[in-house]
Amino acid sequence: MKFKQQLSKKNTNENQGKKLTSIFYLEDSILGKDFFLVPHYIAKNLNYDFDFVYPSWENNRNMPSKYREANLIPINSDSEFNFSVWKERNSIMYLVKNAKKIDFLFLIWINRRNLLLSLIYKILNKNGFCFIKGDLNENQLKGLEKSDNIFKKILSHIKEKLNDNIDIISCETEHSYSLIKNGALGKVISEKICLLSNSFDEEMRVDFKLNINKFEDKENIILVVGRIGNVIKNHEIIFNSLNNIDLEDWKIIFIGPVEEDFKLKVDEYFNDNPKNRTKIIFKGSVYSKKELWEYYNMSKVFLLTSISEGFPNVFPEALRFGCYIVTTNVSSANDITDNGRIGKIIDINSVTQLKHFFEEELLKDKIDLKTNYYEAIEFSEKHFLWNENISKIVASIEKNI
Repeated sequence: MKFKQQLSKKNTNENQGKKLTSIFYLEDSILGKDFFLVPHYIAKNLNYDFDFVYPSWENNRNMPSKYREANLIPINSDSEFNFSVWKERNSIMYLVKNAKKIDFLFLIWINRRNLLLSLIYKILNKNGFCFIKGDLNENQLKGLEKSDNIFKKILSHIKEKLNDNIDIISCETEHSYSLIKNGALGKVISEKICLLSNSFDEEMRVDFKLNINKFEDKENIILVVGRIGNVIKNHEIIFNSLNNIDLEDWKIIFIGPVEEDFKLKVDEYFNDNPKNRTKIIFKGSVYSKKELWEYYNMSKVFLLTSISEGFPNVFPEALRFGCYIVTTNVSSANDITDNGRIGKIIDINSVTQLKHFFEEELLKDKIDLKTNYYEAIEFSEKHFLWNENISKIVASIEKNI
């Protein structure tokens, strides 16, 4: 606490009027995700002004000009996603015009687009600081063996040189951090990597005046959040594992848009399992963050069945409200469950293991959900709150700005 007070005082005196700028795409949901929250909390800890610059196109032209302490600055664009130099021309021009006024450039993803932007930034502002949030899926780090191909060696050398323009790169999981530290993305990045797990926006919960329910106030609800029926989310195995199983006094609530072809599969399931028709509920999209969090707050279990994920924001949200997290073995499963201590990890696409969880553990009260509730909240407060996690890396950032 003493360190935080000293840091805050130092920032107020020394950093007044300095600017942090992020250049990324924007829609309403982004404002509640790590893409916005990381630069928001960094700017707040450093006492920097925060500009969020985004491509403006037909679907996001009604964004406010200010959100929390951030200035939301639109630039004209052909589309929401820009994957070529030509489509990025307005982002590049914005950076060329404003680089000298930007003290801290924040970018998302380690890709060619951001290597180009960081190069331009450093050429025009040698004293500027560049932070890239990797947002990595561990599958990206597998099989990155060195090649004997001369062309690939030259490209690798060029990339290493471009990586010199980045000051700090963050990754989200302990395993990713270990792989990168040991050279999975090259020597330069291995020396600049830091661990910054996706976390919970406690500041917003306080603003909402949303108190965390006592365990006794929770209901027998299993919560599923995401794009319902999406191939990557793999929700089909939930229905396969529940075939011929009565949920009894439990309910499953799905939150998110439901894909049309998946509705047919759900109808088939209900035809074969009519007892669960009133126990499996589809709420559709919930756009209000407060309303979404209220669902976590009333639920005892959170379920994720994806075949691939980086570090989804739903994990720290579920953990903060004391949910028992059941997840497939995606990249961040061990981090969020403390290696299975406060949750359950099943193999990807395992109907057998998920069926066993429902039939032999949950419905037979073999899991101490109440104890897990307290341990989950404690674990969240120690490891997965944005302000606390970001304040830990601000000290190292300040040594370089």
